[in-house]
This record gives sequence, C-alpha cells and structure tokens, in this order.
Amino acid sequence: MKLEGRKREIFEILCERKRVSVSEFSKILFVTEMTIRRDLAEMEKQGLLKRYRGGAVFMSQSEQMPISQRIYFEEEKKRCLGKEAQKYLRDNSVVYIDSSSTCSFVIPHIKKFSNVKIITNSVKALLLASELHIPCFLIGGDYYEEDMCFVGPVAEMYAQNVNVDVAFFSARGITDDGVITDPVIDQSSVRLHIMKNSGCNVFLFEKSKVGKKYTYTICNKDEVDEVIIM
Repeated sequence: MKLEGRKREIFEILCERKRVSVSEFSKILFVTEMTIRRDLAEMEKQGLLKRYRGGAVFMSQSEQMPISQRIYFEEEKKRCLGKEAQKYLRDNSVVYIDSSSTCSFVIPHIKKFSNVKIITNSVKALLLASELHIPCFLIGGDYYEEDMCFVGPVAEMYAQNVNVDVAFFSARGITDDGVITDPVIDQSSVRLHIMKNSGCNVFLFEKSKVGKKYTYTICNKDEVDEVIIM
C-alpha cells in the first residue's frame, strides 16, 4: 500500500500541479530524466497517472480520483487515523470496513487482535485482509469500479441484515457544523443500512474534508459514536 521515496514525491507534485513535464520533475527531484521516465512508466501501470510525450498528467481531480490513486492521497494522515481507530477494536468481534481509502488503513491494526472477522463491500479491503489472513465476508451487489466496491439493491439487502460490533466509515465531506455528506447516493445508502445494526459507528476524516458539503447527507456527527479528524 505504501508509496515509497521518490515516487511519493512525484505523486504529491502531480496532485498539486496536475500536469508536469519530465524536465520539471528532473529539476525538482535532482535526478536524471531517464530515472523520471522509468518511475512514470511504473506509476502509470499502477494507475496513478497518465503519461504523455514529455511528461505526465494527474488522471482526475482529487474529488473524483479512483481508489487506486486516492489511497496514496494524504497517506500519512490516513495511517494516523487507522492507528487512532484501533482503540475501538476488540478480540472476538465483527468489524465493518467501508469502501473508503481512509478506512482501509484500519485493517493492519485488526491483525493485532484475536478472532476478529471483517465484513465489507470493498474489494480493496478484502484483498488487504486476505494478505494479513484476516477472515473477511464480502457484501455483493453492483460493482462500482471507481471505489472497487459493491453497491445497489443487492448490497443494501445484505447490509440491512448485517450485525457488527463496530463499523468504520469515511465520506467525502463534513461541514463545520457536523453534517456528513457524500456525492454517491449508492455508497451513502449502504453506509446507512450498516449503521442501523452496528454497536458502534466511527467516522474517520482527513482535515482536508472538513468544511466540504456534497449532494447526499449521510448523518450528523451527533448521530454517531465518534468522529475522528486528523
């Protein structure tokens, strides 16, 4: 999951500038253009950027980037959120992980506890759990490629019958007065069904999401057990 060294710097520069030439990268990072081209080629294969002759472009705006990119966006803050979230984990429990890139950073901490099962609608979360040999149940439905997850009526049907001890969520925005919103209605609906039968609901947000409001309201911060912002 972790994007190392120079590639992390390339990604962060591209997030900020959206379009950067090979020569610009070379000057900023003090490496040869050949080295930059090799890094860009590898990162394009990972779906992190799109190359053009002489440079690279960011594939989408940060609000719309697919999870293959978003998982590296503000990565250190997400790691801190994952670590902070572990105080809600217990042995012999069932944990829901939503399809956000933020909540995927909780999964490595689940490995520290015994007999914990994950339920999720996220293929990305399933893959991370399998790498750590954590039992995981995947909610099915209509596949939403951008977030590598399942949504829609079938996913909602499964979700409304799921009981979990703690559920971890994120969303695209939380207003200054605590309204939690998201631009994707199908994602929001799955979250709401899970929240109804969860013993504890925890939302995780990077500070960059504070003060933002999107089309669909999920809930108010007063309706959940905790909102953690870093």
